[in-house]
Amino acid sequence: MDKLDSNVVGLTLASLSAILYAICVVFYWIAPKTTLIYFNYLFHGVELSNIAKQIVFTDALIGLVLMSASAYLVGILFANLYNYFNKKY
Repeated sequence: MDKLDSNVVGLTLASLSAILYAICVVFYWIAPKTTLIYFNYLFHGVELSNIAKQIVFTDALIGLVLMSASAYLVGILFANLYNYFNKKY
């Protein structure tokens, strides 16, 4: 099997995470209560409305950058681990 390019995997995961994060923020701005209900189901009934706050643009932008950077690093780690195990086994 081919070796994964860690930079490509990192960029792909960072891009996907940024898109999903932006969609989530837009949904929260449009319909905060409905979005919280949706995520309450995803997080096993944890009541998120008790800790939720109104998101301002700068918070959303900082979150987008942090999410993308974290996803990029996870993608690099994933590709390197994949390549290691693929070579070993």
